[in-house]
Amino acid sequence: MKPTRTDRCAECGGAVPTSGDCWTRLHELLEIETRVLPTLEPEAGMRAHFFAVATYQLQHPSRLTRETLDRLHAAVDEMTGPAPPPIAYLRRGMGRFAAGSQKVIRSAPTDRSHIDARWPVSWSVTAQDVTERAESEYPDAVGSWAVATLADLHAAMPATSR
Repeated sequence: MKPTRTDRCAECGGAVPTSGDCWTRLHELLEIETRVLPTLEPEAGMRAHFFAVATYQLQHPSRLTRETLDRLHAAVDEMTGPAPPPIAYLRRGMGRFAAGSQKVIRSAPTDRSHIDARWPVSWSVTAQDVTERAESEYPDAVGSWAVATLADLHAAMPATSR
């Protein structure tokens, strides 16, 4: 178990890492990926990476514009659905979206004024939970995290269910 502070992240409700910044959790996930993803077939590795980054961002929405958040939410919904498309399809679509004329990332990452007030600030599974699991479980852990995040989001905001 990694040491944590007693502070809680204002966006995900998880314990803040000893670095003092919950953003460190995303870096911890990427570090695990450097060891785990090369052992997977490419589709599974890219899908795990997508779930890790996208789910982290859904739980920390202040970093994204409202349009980007909506697009990301729809993409995670699609990728966790009964017949998800190949990850290359998703990557092309997200790439086109990000290359467009709209801003994707907000310059004020702690400002939540553009986020629906019902958007959760506490989640049943967080990045911390994923980092505490065995690395061999990583692909399943990030997929389960994505599904749990969508369930929490849809419970808090039923109109966002797709």
